Amino acid sequence: MRNAPERDLMTSLFRRQHLTNGYTDPALAMQMADHLLRDLQAQPPQEGMQRMALARGLLRQALLLNPFDTALRGVVASLCAGQRASEVYMRWLGAVRDVLDSGPAVYMGDVLQRTTALEKDDEKLLHGALYGDSPAYRFTCAGILWEIGNGAFFEQAARAFVQTPEGGIAAPFFAWGALSMNRPELCRELLSLAVPGPVSLHVSAELALREGHREQGIALLRDALQAEPALFFLVYRLVETLRGAPPAGFESVARGRSVSVALYTWNKFDVTLDTLRSLVHSDIGNASITLLNNGSDAFSPRQLEDAAREAACGRPVDFIHLPVNVGAPAARNWLWQLPAMRQADYVAYLDDDVLLPEGWLRMYMQSLDEYPQAAVVGPKVVNPGSIASVQYVLRNFYKAGNKLIRFTNNAPLFWDMGQYDYRSPCLSVMGCCHLFNRRLCDRLGVPQFDVRFSPSQVDDIEHDIQVWNAGGRVLYDGRVCVVHRQDTGRKAPLSEAGWGHVWGNHMKMEAKFSGERLKELKQTVEDCGFSHFTAALQTVAPLLSREARGELAAMTGGAG
Repeated sequence: MRNAPERDLMTSLFRRQHLTNGYTDPALAMQMADHLLRDLQAQPPQEGMQRMALARGLLRQALLLNPFDTALRGVVASLCAGQRASEVYMRWLGAVRDVLDSGPAVYMGDVLQRTTALEKDDEKLLHGALYGDSPAYRFTCAGILWEIGNGAFFEQAARAFVQTPEGGIAAPFFAWGALSMNRPELCRELLSLAVPGPVSLHVSAELALREGHREQGIALLRDALQAEPALFFLVYRLVETLRGAPPAGFESVARGRSVSVALYTWNKFDVTLDTLRSLVHSDIGNASITLLNNGSDAFSPRQLEDAAREAACGRPVDFIHLPVNVGAPAARNWLWQLPAMRQADYVAYLDDDVLLPEGWLRMYMQSLDEYPQAAVVGPKVVNPGSIASVQYVLRNFYKAGNKLIRFTNNAPLFWDMGQYDYRSPCLSVMGCCHLFNRRLCDRLGVPQFDVRFSPSQVDDIEHDIQVWNAGGRVLYDGRVCVVHRQDTGRKAPLSEAGWGHVWGNHMKMEAKFSGERLKELKQTVEDCGFSHFTAALQTVAPLLSREARGELAAMTGGAG
């Protein structure tokens, strides 16, 4: 059912964007708040109150990630003087001001300009993180080390920073980095030095959950959301935690249904073997495996087959060798039409350069069972490195109209701080590891991948749009974290030819749908997402204080 149209389109847009972002980048959050606070007097009272509430929340959240910005700290303090935040937040803000307000003023624009000039040079960034002339500069350099995946240097920077007078302010952020390195002991050590606040509560919750302390994790997630209700994504995290652990074994969710897993490769010998090893060591039951060699000329078919059989550790693998590279769309279509694939209940496609978590397939199948309208489900994708950084999460329409498609960011924030670890319907997921409900796709008449997008780029996004166009749904499952070893989405546009291919394919995609149909699809996706969030909020609302429920209602337009 379509939700009633919202009169304040700006508030609606920023609310959806913030929900998709999880933790919104501080600079963007400040920009959004600035727009919301303009001409408040000209707005009807209800819309004005919603704008003010959302702007306050965005600015409070921005300060959590950027506490060293003098101007932002002053704005938040002024807003909290007029409308108090939670007691936890107010105590955190007081502690931050006690440490930082006596120091020199810091303008983050200047800091960002200086750190950008380092051009992501690991050694220079580490030197800046250890010896920079201000806490803001050192903190920013450390954050970029996380972004580029250098966990060893990030740890050095974190250990040094927490020994300074400002260390407790940055410690929750560094603790999240430690958890992203799968270093619970370091996370706990850094948390012991942290100034308590919403972020420290959040990371404490995730640490407890990873160590099997479910009830403690639920209580801490609730406390974190009450401490800062602007952290909308915690609503989803609470729902996921309340639902309990994922299925313990493949057969418990498969219940006799068949799965075919297909991957395709072109000239990636060792990387493909790593992917195959990762696949066979994950819990895939008796799923069939097919490897399509897409015209590789760097090795022979016999070399690939011999090495792949050894990597598969006795699991049977079917091979297809094409004489030329037909591109990703045609390769997927070829696999889809194989007899084994046509008989399967579910079909999974893998890129040849992914590393899979052990329970990826059973969690996907659980998701498709619990969301029966979803025809395809996909993962949270992170970059390789010793510390996890986000490469690709769920995407939605940002703008859509006549020959116009713009998407939300594939990685709204590079730091993986648990803000994407949930499930939600969305417009599109990354195609490096996704599972299709074959029977539903056939019933809906979802078309094949469009070979006009060969060899790749936007083909999986356009196909997800076709799923929605046929009446299905696309589901993001952030519980499944996949390492994608080659970020083709960022590498392809480095050359003029690459840019031409990307934008050429994008223009083809825009021309495939009428402007009216794109607007309808955008509305459908947004309605589905809003309904999903509303249902999640209704589930967790009984756990929250009256104040937190009121603040969430003010920021979300009364959802839930």
